[in-house]
Amino acid sequence: MVGHSTRIPVLFIVNPEGAIGGPHAAVEWFDRVTNSIKNSLRECCGEVEFSYYYVRDVGDLREAISREASAPGYLVFVLNCISGLLKPLIELRKPLVLINETYGGSGDYVLEYGEAVEKGYPVIGVSTREPHDPVLLRRMVQYIALLDKMREARLLFIVPKATKYYLSLEYPLSVDIYGLLKQLTGLTGASYIVMDSSEFRENYYNKVNQAEAEEVAKKWIMESSSNFEKEYGEILRSARLYLAIKRAVEERKANIVALDCIVLRNTGELDAWPCLAYMQLWYDGIIPVCEADVSSAIILMIGKYLLNVNGFITDPAVDELKSEIVYYHCYAPTNPLGGVKQEYPYVITPAHLGEKKASLRVLFKPGVKITAVGLSLDEKTLTIHTSELVGLEESIYACSNKLVAKANVRRIVLNWRRRSGWHRVVFLGDYRDEFINVARLMGLRVVEEDK
Repeated sequence: MVGHSTRIPVLFIVNPEGAIGGPHAAVEWFDRVTNSIKNSLRECCGEVEFSYYYVRDVGDLREAISREASAPGYLVFVLNCISGLLKPLIELRKPLVLINETYGGSGDYVLEYGEAVEKGYPVIGVSTREPHDPVLLRRMVQYIALLDKMREARLLFIVPKATKYYLSLEYPLSVDIYGLLKQLTGLTGASYIVMDSSEFRENYYNKVNQAEAEEVAKKWIMESSSNFEKEYGEILRSARLYLAIKRAVEERKANIVALDCIVLRNTGELDAWPCLAYMQLWYDGIIPVCEADVSSAIILMIGKYLLNVNGFITDPAVDELKSEIVYYHCYAPTNPLGGVKQEYPYVITPAHLGEKKASLRVLFKPGVKITAVGLSLDEKTLTIHTSELVGLEESIYACSNKLVAKANVRRIVLNWRRRSGWHRVVFLGDYRDEFINVARLMGLRVVEEDK
């Protein structure tokens, strides 16, 4: 996406006759409001290129859509109503972000918006007296920019040789990773590359400079709060893996990497764990995806490209008697808020009763909201719940990171969608509304697991 500029069409619904007033006065009012909106867009979204269209009748609407057929979505300002122009626009079922001016557009907005949401159309909206508000405009523009960034994304999947064979054919009886890559492209427009372990080892892992890997490994150890990993060779191999992944991503012009780590390590096709590597990749602008989880890759993209926050995959474990949910995994980012510098300290440690090496535990601070998001591509359903982080559990069994949170655990268990899998991507912060809005724009059903 380097050098790519997002271009968004802006449609002003400005039919001369309508609720706002008589035609002559209305045109003057439209000019004032649209100029104010344009100025605010230049101020708050200077990195985005906007093209403007004034929709006075169905002919104007048809021409605008024809010219912008390839747009990722449309930013629509409803400035007048009772013309019925909003309905045919919604019925196109293209991603729409509506901003309704309270006095001018409400007649159409209240009649059409709720029905569109009920039908599952890709539309989100808000009504306000101040459609020029730069804070509001930036927030709404970012939803369309997200769709554009996902279309431009390129994912590198590093998998066992047999898996690559299945992926290339999409074996008729296969499910999960074998059947989901095409859905990844269909939903987001993103492209992907599949690299088998032999190619990765020969072209990247085996060619890593040993001295460079030593430097990375020693840096990780020095910057950690504590190092409980007694086998230095494990950390060194993780450093080699990091450098190999980074080079592969750069050469293949990807910005996301998904390594089928458990299978690759347990079958001996790789001799390193990627947890520390994944921690470091965020600082290189690369999104890491544990266990080659296709659905979670999409969620991680949304978090980064819309909110600039760094999420991480977890296995949620529930304690219904205590109303606690434990999000565990052997990796987490040390900059979950999206910063370019480390935000939380970390510990290097073994996990899974000592058998899983070179893991890390990030020392998050309790008292923050957590948003946990899942995705069933088969069912076109996004699942979401929130919780409050109350503590971190330190133990040798299962994974190294164990974030203990309070939530409506019983409801979460009862509402769990089987095809969404076990993984949930965790973000520090409450982003329920933002993910629900994105789901609507992408045509996804939403299940709020904790309700």
